[in-house]
Amino acid sequence: MTKQELKNEICRLVTEDPAGLISAQDAIYPELAGMRLYDEPLVGFAAADDPLFTVEFKKKGVVHPDYLAPEEWLPGARTVVSYFLPFTQEVRESNRGRVDEPYEPGLPQRCSALWLHGRIEGQAFMGHISEKLRQLMLSAGCGCVCPAISENFRMLEPFVSNWSERHAAYAAGLGTFSLSKGLITEKGMAGRFGSFITTAEFEPDKRPYSQPFEYCIMCGACMARCPSGAIDAARGCIDGKDHGVCHSYVKDGWLPPHGPNRVVRYGCGKCQVAVPCERGIPGRK
Repeated sequence: MTKQELKNEICRLVTEDPAGLISAQDAIYPELAGMRLYDEPLVGFAAADDPLFTVEFKKKGVVHPDYLAPEEWLPGARTVVSYFLPFTQEVRESNRGRVDEPYEPGLPQRCSALWLHGRIEGQAFMGHISEKLRQLMLSAGCGCVCPAISENFRMLEPFVSNWSERHAAYAAGLGTFSLSKGLITEKGMAGRFGSFITTAEFEPDKRPYSQPFEYCIMCGACMARCPSGAIDAARGCIDGKDHGVCHSYVKDGWLPPHGPNRVVRYGCGKCQVAVPCERGIPGRK
């Protein structure tokens, strides 16, 4: 399998798999049923022995000393494949408002109903796609692990785990970090990341940047958009977002289970839309 063939298969799965549509049983509003959550993905490749994985990400304050490098997830690992699934224009536009009408009167709501689907069903779809890709690589005779859905995945401390999708994407050349701690890609930052580690060897992509915050112009738009006050540009890029404040705000807006699958709904994402990095790299056409 070539890099391009794998990219094509990831794109096909994301754009054609019916699991990427909001089902009628899950739809918060009937008119949302059948809507697709993601546009065509970005795919990047990194070498499993890249020093970012083996040294840099293990440093305290970067990820964590107990962060697991690819070889620790999968002996014989050669490549990390990262993919970014950007939300559709409909999902992004739905969440640009400052205040959202609750779908259950009297309950707080932190984001649009469609964004809630992107956060919950969108993440479930990411797991679905990752498992399909794992099976694809296994059927090709290659070892493969998707850390985020592995039984070995665990949280090391609040907001830190033993694998980071954003850091994998950074290593694979997909984008750089922002003041709001999201990753800015050529298709913006509104979306979700996934990855897998494989024994298959693919040529790594050259990173078009050299610094972790290179694409962030520190414009402060995400700070102005944040309803919780969790983002403060005065603290600089590294410490600019207080994850605890953000989490408390989102947690206070958790909504009761909805639909036959009894899914608990929560989310915000206001800092990812109506900002210069919503759809691309700021300052670039």
